[in-house]
Amino acid sequence: MSDRIIDLKKQLRELKAGEKMAAFAGFSLNLGDPAGTKDGVLKIADFIRPDGSGYLTVTFQLDLGPDLAEHRAVAQAFQKLATFASRADHVLGRARFGKGFDYMLCMDQGVSEGEVWYTAEADIYYTALRGRVRELVTEAVLPGLAAIVPVTFEAANWWNDEQG
Repeated sequence: MSDRIIDLKKQLRELKAGEKMAAFAGFSLNLGDPAGTKDGVLKIADFIRPDGSGYLTVTFQLDLGPDLAEHRAVAQAFQKLATFASRADHVLGRARFGKGFDYMLCMDQGVSEGEVWYTAEADIYYTALRGRVRELVTEAVLPGLAAIVPVTFEAANWWNDEQG
């Protein structure tokens, strides 16, 4: 057995380095009473393979305060996304995230000790993504996410206006 230490977070960052920023959007997360709403930012990146397939990475980020009840409420809201991903077959996934949906993976990074950022991330894989990023995000992904997690999105701001 090797005594080499593996830094999984570093490896994940290296894997994600090939993604291209596509858009970002503000959102409000409804935590219910008494917590109310919490504002955050959704980052959308894409990775398109040579064959035209690929995935969209959606990363939710929220700035949390010291209230542990708020932390739990945010975690419970995003657990709904992980639950959906674990159950989504082609039929359910396509109904929620559009034509060409293949599968979905979620990674809830939560709040790290000493940090105030909550991060939840999902990769949504498509059999055909090239030339469809803007269409999928505006017509399927944002509405699909809002149907799973209690969020209201602002209009997406595109990183590159020529992006397809």
